[in-house]
Amino acid sequence: MDWTKLTDDPNNSEARSKALQVLVQRRAIHTDVDLMDYLVQRIGAKRVLDIGVVSHTMDYVTRKGWRHAIVAQHAGYCLGLDILEEPVRKLSELGYNVRVADATSDADLGELFDIVFIGDVVEHVDNPVNLLKFAGRHLAVGGSILVATPNPFSRKFYRRFRREGTSVVNLDHVAWITPSMAMEIGRRAGLELAHYHLVKKDPAQPVTRMFRRLARRFAPIEFSFPDFLYEFRLPAAD
Repeated sequence: MDWTKLTDDPNNSEARSKALQVLVQRRAIHTDVDLMDYLVQRIGAKRVLDIGVVSHTMDYVTRKGWRHAIVAQHAGYCLGLDILEEPVRKLSELGYNVRVADATSDADLGELFDIVFIGDVVEHVDNPVNLLKFAGRHLAVGGSILVATPNPFSRKFYRRFRREGTSVVNLDHVAWITPSMAMEIGRRAGLELAHYHLVKKDPAQPVTRMFRRLARRFAPIEFSFPDFLYEFRLPAAD
């Protein structure tokens, strides 16, 4: 949605109502898989660009569930990027196909990918629009950019806010990216927000599963999901 075609006022009630309709239509809820299980389903045998692979320090690389290891294992071809030179060098020595690059720059890798995965990066960067422009520049026709970022409206952060009186999160974060903000960042980057995914597997225990479903029924739907997974695509040709 390009709200600027309707009005020059970003608080215009008609434009805001239209944005809400679009977001509800493009919201996809997944309760049978966790985030990485869903990602694995999307990347199988495809060419994948994984942006922000180090996850802060090499300490994270050795932890179970390190995302890039999962992505590299299931993709048909995978290239990992990060701006941290020494960790990238070490990952290369471990056999990973990785490269030092600033994914908010005008650099061109000379490759196109079916999936560009940006996991918990967008809330760290100075310029999220440039990040998506970089991703779009390396996206093959028909491909998708999948951007995972924390959901500030979730139960997790609400509990922290109640406990601490304010929400002190990862000290390297500079922004929350809500669905309407994601739509606007995509617009400015020349991309379409095709979907935004809410992904959280329901627990196996019947009682816990029942409470989770009650929460989704009586609380705002996004309250039960810790992350947003935004899916951007290149705009359709006219």
